[in-house]
Amino acid sequence: MARDPFSVIFSLVQPLVFLGLFTPLLIGSSGESTAETLAWFVPGVLAMIVLFGTGATGSNLQYEMMTGSHERTLVAPLSRASLLAGRALKEVVPIVVQVLVIVLVSVPFGFRPNVAGLAIGIVLLAAFGVGLGSLGMRSRSSPRIVSGCSGPSSRASSSRC
Repeated sequence: MARDPFSVIFSLVQPLVFLGLFTPLLIGSSGESTAETLAWFVPGVLAMIVLFGTGATGSNLQYEMMTGSHERTLVAPLSRASLLAGRALKEVVPIVVQVLVIVLVSVPFGFRPNVAGLAIGIVLLAAFGVGLGSLGMRSRSSPRIVSGCSGPSSRASSSRC
């Protein structure tokens, strides 16, 4: 987080901009009160934060694979599953911070979260974020078959490999 302050600031400001721009439009078009509109719009924005934030995890891994820094971490005496889980779990802290900031900013405008529901929602969003981040990283780190050659046995049987 400290190495890339732009991403942290952008990931916090973008949902606030969405709330500021779309809440008045949704209130006007739905005819509901501000509190009723925020009751369904804020959870949607929170789910969007998790999808966008963890979706970038796989692309970050791909960038590290292209630059070679990922290969340096593979020599560590850890299993590959724990490396992927660690990368995915590092997404939990920004997700929780973003959720709390969005909820705290929305409360003065009429959003009334249920504390137990908010706690369960944060846990579910964090678990969903870890799962989606792991899936994105797994899809980026899986071995690829290049031109039909997948290993030593295919090299012996084919002259193209």
